[in-house]
Amino acid sequence: MTRIAIVDDDDGMRRALVALLGVGSCQISAYATGEAFLDAVPEKAFDLAVLDLRLPGLTGLKILERLKPFAFPVVMISANGDIRTAVDAIKLGAVDFIEKPFVPEELEGLIERVLRERGRNTEPACPDVEPEQTHFSVLTPREKEVAFALHEGLTNKEVARRLGCSPRTIEVHRARVFSKLGVSNIAGLVRMVSGFSH
Repeated sequence: MTRIAIVDDDDGMRRALVALLGVGSCQISAYATGEAFLDAVPEKAFDLAVLDLRLPGLTGLKILERLKPFAFPVVMISANGDIRTAVDAIKLGAVDFIEKPFVPEELEGLIERVLRERGRNTEPACPDVEPEQTHFSVLTPREKEVAFALHEGLTNKEVARRLGCSPRTIEVHRARVFSKLGVSNIAGLVRMVSGFSH
């Protein structure tokens, strides 16, 4: 049985997420505060958590820091997210960052993918070459600059200022980077760049 934690202080959102995800073989535990969730983590053995960014008391980012010893994926959700916050969340270990309101099927698909990937053996076929290193070799020098600047949490306009070009040019480079690296959003890019940097 898959155990999923939902942490959101909004009663309506919490109930909606329980209804959405609580079908099939999923056991859902819902929490209104980060503290209540953290108290339950050691005994519940969660397979995944959906965690709101803005909570009373501990923020979602603070909770992510405390979850490092536990090896389960966390999907961050927020109505007030920005690129820097999403980057911080991914660097702290979140597998993705979704803005509210979201399409329910998008969240369901993401959770299914994360749980499926979690069950797989993720060892690279060639231990001497990390997959990210191979992927980054397909980027042009400018695309690499854009990827690393986005990883820092800069907006398209900030990257454009730094690199001395227009925001539209950065949008084109960003789209090419996403396409070449096989990622669909900034969270995927941040995960990949973080893996390449370490």
